Amino acid sequence: MKYSAGFLKVACAWMVILMQSSDAGPVPKKHVDAVSCRLRELTVLTKNLIEASLTSFDAANGNDLGNWSSGFPELQVQQNSSVIGSKVQCSLHFMAKGLGKILEDQKNHLNTEDFSLHEKLKNSIARVKMLAACMKESHGGECSPEPSPPIMPKHAFDRKQWSHTLLQAARDYLGWLKLKLGVQMSKVKGKNKIRTRTDAKHQRYLEGSGHLL
Repeated sequence: MKYSAGFLKVACAWMVILMQSSDAGPVPKKHVDAVSCRLRELTVLTKNLIEASLTSFDAANGNDLGNWSSGFPELQVQQNSSVIGSKVQCSLHFMAKGLGKILEDQKNHLNTEDFSLHEKLKNSIARVKMLAACMKESHGGECSPEPSPPIMPKHAFDRKQWSHTLLQAARDYLGWLKLKLGVQMSKVKGKNKIRTRTDAKHQRYLEGSGHLL
C-alpha cells in the first residue's frame, strides 16, 4: 500500500508539472526535486510520449515519408556509449528545440486543426525538458554551450520528412538512454546485495564471537 501511494503521489506530481508546462517553458528545479528525480521512470514515460507523438504525426502527415538523408548526429549514439551527464543534457536540449520546431510547423502551417497532435508534442517538449533537468540533478555536469535549434527545410514535404526523422531519432535515443539507465540500476542493486550479505556475515561473526553491537 505504501508503494502504491508513493507511486500515485509521483504520478500526480508529474501531471501537475505537465499542466504547468503547457507552454513548454523551462522546468524549475523545485519541480525536479518534487518527484525525487526518478530518472529511468521519467525516461520511459518520455519515450512513450514521443512514440505517441510519432504515431499521431504519421497519421496526420503520411506513413510513407521516408527518412531525412542527413539525419540528426546530435541524437545518434553507439549502443555501448556511456551515459555522460553533460552530453545527454545537450542531446535532450537539442531534442526539445527540434520538437518545438515540429510543433510550430504543425500548429501554424501543416495541421492547424489537429489539436490532439499539438497537445502530444507540447507535452513531449515539457517532458524532455524535465528529463534534462533530472539528468543534471542525478549525473551532474552541464551542457555548455547549449546546441543551436535545428534548421527545418522550406518545402512542405521536406518538413514532414525532417520532422518524422527527428521524432524517430528522439525515440531511439530515449530507448538507448532507458537501456543504459537500466544497466546502471542493475549494477547498483548488485553492489548493494553484496554489501548487505557482507554486513550480515560480519554481524553473525561478531555475534558468534560474543561481541555486542
